[in-house]
Amino acid sequence: MDFTHLFQIPAVGMMQERILIVGLNWIGDAIMSMPAVQACRAENPDARIALLVKPYLKPLWEMHAVPDDIRCLEPKMSDTVAGLRAQRFDKACILPNSFRSAFLPTMAGIRSRIGLKGELRRWMLTETVPLSGGHQMNEYYPILAPGHAGRELPKLSVPESRFESVGGDYAVLMPGAARGPSKMWPIDHFEALAKRILSETELSIVLAGGGGDAPACEMLAAKLGGRAQSVAGKTTLKEWAALLKNGRVSVANDSGGMHLAGAVGAPVVGLFGMTNPDKTGPLAERFRIIQNSTEKARHIARDSAEARQALADISPEQVFDAVQELLA
Repeated sequence: MDFTHLFQIPAVGMMQERILIVGLNWIGDAIMSMPAVQACRAENPDARIALLVKPYLKPLWEMHAVPDDIRCLEPKMSDTVAGLRAQRFDKACILPNSFRSAFLPTMAGIRSRIGLKGELRRWMLTETVPLSGGHQMNEYYPILAPGHAGRELPKLSVPESRFESVGGDYAVLMPGAARGPSKMWPIDHFEALAKRILSETELSIVLAGGGGDAPACEMLAAKLGGRAQSVAGKTTLKEWAALLKNGRVSVANDSGGMHLAGAVGAPVVGLFGMTNPDKTGPLAERFRIIQNSTEKARHIARDSAEARQALADISPEQVFDAVQELLA
């Protein structure tokens, strides 16, 4: 029995269509959804499009041209629902495959709710779409722009600013990864790479990332001397984006930092252990993927010995060669 009519708000005549996009929760995933968000705007040029995201992702979407409004998840679910209900959205495009992401627009009375089935939420969706193959970005087109055949890169408008303590030509190294050790190239490999860059190029080294990456980045900067510094945990998300845009090249694990570098147009080397670059590789114009493992999986444990070994098998020499290619 279908109970969803109990949560619907009555229609109020012909008005500008209001579309809510329930956004993804990680920087990398959010960036991989941007091509489909752009296609949604192309298919709905006159609609009012709003994003619902976690507060820390609001600055990311403020650099994107599509959203007319960016709404943040409130600490209390009831406050989020009340805010959505007041906006009287016509349609919700639900990108995460979670129960809560479908529950919020259902309780807010949004009539049309589109997403992937799963997580015991089929009853909350008025339309389900199949899981697409290929790159992860393909999964969002059937939800946001089913009639869009083209593929494009994410488009971010980055503030023209430099992080105040960083000058000259530099390479950005990002040793962190939110998914933990299974996605992290060994820190001593990053050290060896940084020393090659410092000795064989004129570039300085900037170590970047979130607050959780700061201890390792500070330790590494101290080992590298005066042409290296850490800004990990010291930048806003927009400053981080500008830092990457102004750098000559970036090196990152399969992480949000890798995707951010690609989205701002920075040449980027992506380091993959056992995750699959065909699924989550950078959406960038100039990039190199380094992977030695023949085993590729979308989901791996946070701390897998096999995955850590696959990353350790990538030599600093391999990565330096890729850096030189991009610098050329």
